[in-house]
Amino acid sequence: MYETVWYTRKIICRNGIEERTKYPVRLEPGQRPKRAAVRTGRSLDAAEKQCARLLNNNFTAHEDLHLGFEYSEAGLERLRERAGKLLEKFPDMAERDRIFLAAQIEASNWARRVQRELGGAEKFRCLTVTSDMDGETGAPARIHHHIVIAGELRDVAVRKWQRMGFVKELELYTVNMDFSALATYLMRQVRYIPNVKRYTPSRCLQQPVMEEPVRVTRFAESEMRPPAGCIVLARSNYVRGAAQYIRYYRPPERRRERPAADKGRRAM
Repeated sequence: MYETVWYTRKIICRNGIEERTKYPVRLEPGQRPKRAAVRTGRSLDAAEKQCARLLNNNFTAHEDLHLGFEYSEAGLERLRERAGKLLEKFPDMAERDRIFLAAQIEASNWARRVQRELGGAEKFRCLTVTSDMDGETGAPARIHHHIVIAGELRDVAVRKWQRMGFVKELELYTVNMDFSALATYLMRQVRYIPNVKRYTPSRCLQQPVMEEPVRVTRFAESEMRPPAGCIVLARSNYVRGAAQYIRYYRPPERRRERPAADKGRRAM
């Protein structure tokens, strides 16, 4: 026999974007409820949500940038040479996948060059996505990178990529301060390759606050509603007995200062 209990989880980003999830947890005999709730909550997260949270917690549309790093013909030839050197290490990997992996190495080398000029990684606020496909059609595309980066790093970022190609300035769009649509756009351009990261955050990016799951004792299966004064950005359709999700923007006047020793924890 097992018991079904309900929990809610709240995630808070610095730009006012918050998420709440209410979900059922199936408890086997002897299982710890809180541990099971944490594990179940994590299983509901997709790469798009995780990417959006990093963007929402670390960047702003008015101060930061979305850059497209393209390869020149000479840069592409260097990339093919690097991919060829990976053949010995990954003999069964397709050429396209090796070029993708070589491009991620080039992006990592670029990041190191920028950090050396900055004198360390503390100011290097950046998220990198490598793509070789069209996000709308899934067709192969020329390898390139999407770089979301702190606005003050623009000049050094562009200068350090010039040896490989050229840079385009792309739109860093939000909807009511929310970067979720941008995260979806980025993740749709990334093919699934086993054991290869879909995006790469710099070390100094801060995870949002993820509060501990709270057990629901009354009206567990009722529909969730946003807090007063908040703007709903996304919500799942209400189906009794199923997990619920809601994302909303909390205006500055509706926020409260979080104490230094917050009871919540940072997301892992």
